[in-house]
Order: sequence, then C-alpha cells, then structure tokens
Amino acid sequence: MTAIAAPVRDAFEHTDYDLGDVAVNRRRVRVPVLREGADPDALRAVIEEALGADAVAGVTVSAETIDGEDGIGTVVSFQHRP
Repeated sequence: MTAIAAPVRDAFEHTDYDLGDVAVNRRRVRVPVLREGADPDALRAVIEEALGADAVAGVTVSAETIDGEDGIGTVVSFQHRP
C-alpha cells in the first residue's frame, strides 16, 4: 500500500506538519501528525489534495500518543477508496 502512503507523505512535506509512520491496513489509513491540536480541516484538505476527495471517506481526527512516546499528537484516520 505504498501507493497510498507515498503521496500522503509527499503532500505533507510542503506543510508545517511532521508525520510519524503512515500505516495502511486493508484500505484503512492512519496518518500520525506530530503536533497536538493540528487543524482537522487543514489536515483533511492536504490528504484530499494528495489522493483526491473521492478517494477519502470516513475521516476521523483524534488526539493520541504517537509511536509510544510521551507526547500527544494528532492522528487522522480514513478509508481509502481507489
């Protein structure tokens, strides 16, 4: 599923957001953003621009610990529709 993770990573390269490891499991994509309180609408816009609005469904944004660290970050999860 590198075909999903790579464009998402590339899209975030030109933003102020740093990412953790993008994970894909059966079309469910998890994008950890290493900043607590990141703007959900801005995150969704970056992902929709990378993959196309029609390819992104069921977007959820939550605050979680990321990669077992003490800090809190923002996680965007969505269903990818090819």
